[in-house]
Amino acid sequence: MSDRIFISNLCLYGFHGVMPEEKRLGQRFYIDLSCDIDLAPAGQADDYGLTVCYDALCQLAQKTCDSGPFDLIETLGERIAQGILDRFAAIRSVRVTVLKPSAPIRATLDHVGIEILRQR
Repeated sequence: MSDRIFISNLCLYGFHGVMPEEKRLGQRFYIDLSCDIDLAPAGQADDYGLTVCYDALCQLAQKTCDSGPFDLIETLGERIAQGILDRFAAIRSVRVTVLKPSAPIRATLDHVGIEILRQR
């Protein structure tokens, strides 16, 4: 099955990181979500109740981000993925990408990040 619901570039502000300044000052994180789900029933019936609400996914990611601080963006991604699988039974797998554009490292770059895939 290749159906999916996705959210790109959700900007969340959080206090995650190993460095004390990251937990004190906070920074932006960009989240991409890609959820494997059979969209045929919703599309055929034109029924909102047969799909997953984009806003609910965004709110879950925001609530998870706010539940920190976490030392690692790996933890943020893992908790978002697990929360999605726990809450939305119709989602078979989820890919979570967490981008950290202000990582405190000595390099010129757009961002660092992680990507995880979790399945039922």
